[in-house]
Amino acid sequence: MKNKITIYGSILLLAITASCSKDKFKELNTDPEAILNPLPEHELASGLLAIHNRRSERSNDLYLGIYYWSQTFSLGSGNTAESYQATSGIGERWNMFYDGVGNRLVDVKELIKKLPEDKQAAYVQLNALIDIPLAYFAWYTADVYGSIAYTEAFRARYTFPPALTPRYETQEALYELLDQQLKTAVNTLKTPPSVKQVNLEGFDIYYDGDAQRWIKAANSLRLKMAMRLMKRNPEKLRAVATEVLGDEVGVIENDRESWKFIGRLGFTNAEDNPAGRRPVSGAKNLVDFMWNTGDPRLRIYFEPSHFTKERFEQAQVQGKIPKSFVWDGQLYRGQYISPDEALNTAEDEKKAAYFTAIKYKDGDVEVTGNLPSSIRGSFFNCAPNQGLMTFPVISCSDMLFMRAELAQRNIYGNSAAAEELYYRGIDSALAETDRAAGRAKINDYQPLTAEEVIAYKAKSGIRYREENALEQICVQQYINYFKNNNEAWALIKRTGYPAVDGKILKTERFMNGGSEMAMPRRFPIKLPLVTDLNAKNINAAIADMEKIAGFGTVNDITGRVWLDRL
Repeated sequence: MKNKITIYGSILLLAITASCSKDKFKELNTDPEAILNPLPEHELASGLLAIHNRRSERSNDLYLGIYYWSQTFSLGSGNTAESYQATSGIGERWNMFYDGVGNRLVDVKELIKKLPEDKQAAYVQLNALIDIPLAYFAWYTADVYGSIAYTEAFRARYTFPPALTPRYETQEALYELLDQQLKTAVNTLKTPPSVKQVNLEGFDIYYDGDAQRWIKAANSLRLKMAMRLMKRNPEKLRAVATEVLGDEVGVIENDRESWKFIGRLGFTNAEDNPAGRRPVSGAKNLVDFMWNTGDPRLRIYFEPSHFTKERFEQAQVQGKIPKSFVWDGQLYRGQYISPDEALNTAEDEKKAAYFTAIKYKDGDVEVTGNLPSSIRGSFFNCAPNQGLMTFPVISCSDMLFMRAELAQRNIYGNSAAAEELYYRGIDSALAETDRAAGRAKINDYQPLTAEEVIAYKAKSGIRYREENALEQICVQQYINYFKNNNEAWALIKRTGYPAVDGKILKTERFMNGGSEMAMPRRFPIKLPLVTDLNAKNINAAIADMEKIAGFGTVNDITGRVWLDRL
């Protein structure tokens, strides 16, 4: 919780160019009225783009934090205690919401209010659909902070005197408010408009204003939000699941309906490569599991290890790799998660090879290589290959795995439905990842084949087994969240899977100096300065959260927000 909410924002024309057509951008540049009195749809693009265009969030919140906390990434040379701590720059999504996403989306609604009444009728659907991404990012922000300002936020520009002291909603109250907001948006979008609606093609970066797909996105978001309530309000989850899965429009059912943004050329650059500043590998248990099950996504998520059989044997003959380490044919390797694993190499020569840059000679040439694979940078930064980067919000596969979990838990559906949805989820996840890799033009791209999919679903650990069904569903969802890793982290907090004692995919205990470090569960919360005009409301919100069991102190990132019940 930062010490104040920034209340002023501007229309970012450069951001609009990333999504709008050239003709529409030309119109903005040649019509002074379009700048002084912008049309609501013109600001829509900048508000939606703000959800994805802040590299500092990817760098600080994800690439230096959440990817390590979820045990997806590990430092190439082995983790340190800092991998389970918060960097000084963490918490960018708070700034994004109050000075990027929320303020711009609210301003679109205010611009609609300023239109003559006879023109407002053409904006009914835009006014409704705005509430869907607005609800999403409010929920996304509260997910790691708990209480936030929402109903009274963003009002200073539109009130006199300016409303500078917004009260905070508790996370519990916010969930009810956002769920109702989404229901209202859906009902409005289902109602046939009285006049032709404004054309949002080129401004709506997700669906070009397609009301049916926005309804599916809203229903899917309601279900995803309700899943977070599993430990707090299971009755609410059951009610929402029954409502949205029984809805005549329903939820996201195919990849065309997936809520995702595909960035144009130049939207990502070298800063978007998590391994651009330091070597980054995947968690060893994750990479081993994907290798052993023949997961086709392995070659997309990671680069091959430096060591082929030939290179391995060259280094071993030269005494650089211990003789006890027998070549096992594995071409992709991860790195251990626990920092203490690097201290246990004296009793395990094979393990020592993972923590050492191995220098050997290939003929007369001295070569240095590492056993752990690097993450595939071209799946995060497509600029070098002139590809297009995909940013998923809620995908078809995401929904299928959620529905499989609900069925397996007998919340909505039964075990037979769970199995069907599980396999459909795998099919969809593999296809979506393959399409994203193709669009990104990743290095060494190999298209997915039908034979690979069939073989993968037949592997032990993947083939559906009733006794391990819940864990299998959660593990597949976890792997599926590789490019939406906040959700992988949230999945672990909600379900406990993957688990250190898992039967399908095990995580590691993060041991440092002989002591186990707990996985971080939220972001640090900043106390307001005494000069902050809203200090009273912020302190009251913090005082309420400190009453939550397990919340801890404001800076305790292993503490729990309301939904993350002990």
